[in-house]
Amino acid sequence: MNHIEAASELMDFVPYLLCMGVLIVTVPVLARAEGHEYAPPPGVLLGIVVDGDSREPLVRVKVSASASEHTEAHVTWTDPAGRYRLPLLPAGTYTLRFEHPDYAPSSRTDILLRANRAIRSRVALRPNTSRA
Repeated sequence: MNHIEAASELMDFVPYLLCMGVLIVTVPVLARAEGHEYAPPPGVLLGIVVDGDSREPLVRVKVSASASEHTEAHVTWTDPAGRYRLPLLPAGTYTLRFEHPDYAPSSRTDILLRANRAIRSRVALRPNTSRA
């Protein structure tokens, strides 16, 4: 085998080596880029709202959750059984506010919601004495 034939055989490996070099560089870069987009699994705030006197479930109570770390409040209303559910919330410290036209508003503060957890609350609202 002369030098020309040896060089020709070596040139057959150049595309293979070039592809391997590209993979060695790009795979770690792409893996790091995906790591920055990771978000922890969301949490859930849920519970029931009842009349403070009769203990009957309250329908159509506005329930809002706000966190100082997030600018937008998450809002839902209670169902016919008085239940509410605020899913897909990022981990953080929340304030829950409960509002209904016939009842005095109520708040729960400093609710620490961790990733992939659910926090349950039972809230009793008092009738609004300012309404006739």
